[in-house]
Amino acid sequence: MLEIPVELGPRRYLVSVGEGLARRLPERLADLRGRKVALVASRRVFGLHGRPVRRALAALGPVHVVLAPDGERHKGQATLQGFYDAFLQAKLGRDGVVVAFGGGVVGDVAGYAAATYMRGVDWVGLPTTLLSMVDSSVGGKVGINHPRGKNLIGAFHQPRAVVIDPAFLATLPPRELRSGAYEVLKCGILGDPALFEVMRRAPAGLRGWEGADVELAIAAACRLKAEVVTKDEREGGLRRVLNLGHTLGHALEAVTRYRRYTHGEAVGWGLVGVSHLARARGLLDAASHEAILAAVDRIGPRPRVSDLPSRDVLAALARDKKARAGRVPFILPAAVGRVEIHDDVSPDEVRRALREMGSHGTAAATSSSLKPVPA
Repeated sequence: MLEIPVELGPRRYLVSVGEGLARRLPERLADLRGRKVALVASRRVFGLHGRPVRRALAALGPVHVVLAPDGERHKGQATLQGFYDAFLQAKLGRDGVVVAFGGGVVGDVAGYAAATYMRGVDWVGLPTTLLSMVDSSVGGKVGINHPRGKNLIGAFHQPRAVVIDPAFLATLPPRELRSGAYEVLKCGILGDPALFEVMRRAPAGLRGWEGADVELAIAAACRLKAEVVTKDEREGGLRRVLNLGHTLGHALEAVTRYRRYTHGEAVGWGLVGVSHLARARGLLDAASHEAILAAVDRIGPRPRVSDLPSRDVLAALARDKKARAGRVPFILPAAVGRVEIHDDVSPDEVRRALREMGSHGTAAATSSSLKPVPA
């Protein structure tokens, strides 16, 4: 088992990573013993893994299961209201605990419900997808989507603990595993060249990527994110670097109404886009540029971007919640392991990057070969 502390003073917590940790929840959450628990999960996740998790949590206190729809299109007000209703029905009080058991959508919405229900109750992250393990479960950013943009409504509400059991990945569809791997790769490009090399050498398409290699990659990504969050909890400056690949990625998701790409696939395309932007500006040398593109492609296929109108993507970028004074900051790689923040990227530069992305067909798949993201 590996433990990564997120040092935030009175909001300090541990991220625990290890095979079989879901069976040891009473041990990992011993300081929450005696509390009423709302276990929030999608129907699929609860059907696969819910019974043993529920039994483990019952050692802490009464457990009330809250089932939720999964998928990015359900990350909104209707699902949030359903959680509030379920908490009230369970008579969850201010001393209750919300356990977010599932992928990023369940984690974000359940975390936001915990942040706002009765002005805030404790919550615990128990992620089941690679994407949620290395991204949304660490850092306390919780929220829901607005029809006009991703994550526009939210809060910072740190969990009491995050427990990551890679055993859950055994039932993860290959596409979802690849989706999370793009986020792991992002961390390598951002600030961990050794992790970047691990991802470059992972099996093509992640076929046969398992065991200790996966556990170490998860821990490395979480460690990097924890270091950034510790220095900048509320995204006032440094934490913005974690948006590497996300600015363009979020725009692609919004333009396609969250139906074409998984979040990780959109981030993968975002990494390709910012690499082209950085290369065109002379920030990134040719060898590093090619290494980043090859590493993204090695993870696997992504639905195409070539048919998306640039005007629509630019319009979505203009609504980015990180915009300041009409400028959207882009995180651009200056080398593998080092990035810079630029808020002067012009629409013409973005258009050129989109053209490069559209012609980049090595790992891009036709829309028909990858099914729409489930609702």
